[in-house]
Amino acid sequence: MSVMQNTHRYKVLKNSPDLWIRNFPWKSHLGHKYSRGRVVVYGGKREFIGATILSSLAALRTGTGSVKIICSKQSIHTYSVKFPSVLKGEINSIHELKKFLKKEKITAILIGPGAGSNRKIKEITKLILKKIKYVVLDADALTCFKNDLKSLYSLLDKNKIITPHIVEFHKIFPKIKKNISNIEKVIAARKLIKSNIVLKGPNTTILSPNKKIVVNKHSSAELAVIGSGDVLSGIIVSLIGKNKMKPFSASCAATWLHGDIGKKYGKGLIAEDIVEGIPGALKRLKYGKFAK
Repeated sequence: MSVMQNTHRYKVLKNSPDLWIRNFPWKSHLGHKYSRGRVVVYGGKREFIGATILSSLAALRTGTGSVKIICSKQSIHTYSVKFPSVLKGEINSIHELKKFLKKEKITAILIGPGAGSNRKIKEITKLILKKIKYVVLDADALTCFKNDLKSLYSLLDKNKIITPHIVEFHKIFPKIKKNISNIEKVIAARKLIKSNIVLKGPNTTILSPNKKIVVNKHSSAELAVIGSGDVLSGIIVSLIGKNKMKPFSASCAATWLHGDIGKKYGKGLIAEDIVEGIPGALKRLKYGKFAK
């Protein structure tokens, strides 16, 4: 365990499997697809379905037993053709979503990748945050609240994870100074919300509601590519839930795995390569043979 610094009663640690490996949810021979978790991914707009597919593929590769994409009638056929191995659910209204959330057994939900930043997505996100315990919010599910930050802040708790990059971070925390370190930024954000924060970047900074900070340096510049964040959010949502990892530990583990894939692959990495690299990264994690 490497202590990087102590800041305002926050212990800042360097990300390492030593911090979370004992709680990693490896597949069991006695397990079945539903005991390994039921993840729901909110399907993006028709022109952005690639983001949803990347997240869903990443979740399945990481180990969750089931992924269901919920989407509208305009996009369900496209998902069926492009991604036959995942479950789909057609949802065309808030009323239908309420019924779905009530009847469905859900381990965790991811919303944001390719969703579209608009009033409808804001209302959908608010409903999901109220009804589901474990939620990962990324991209549009965050920025759609830029004119209603009070609602977002009030709905975030210790079981929720937000995964902004730096531009998205400043849209949802506009009063936090831009010319301070990322560690100082997440500390300032914790005064406003009580959830887990994954501030993505060259050294991704991860904050827990109980004042733990982990900085991930196990990474690669090649990961700064479109779709990379969608894959990361899919890995995170696969790891969280009852009988799995707690949100903060899952965020640290996912970020480390994501970085390990980048380091192993080398030049020319694209988001699809990150998904394909998940099995290898899991194997290296299992046997302690990490990418250098």
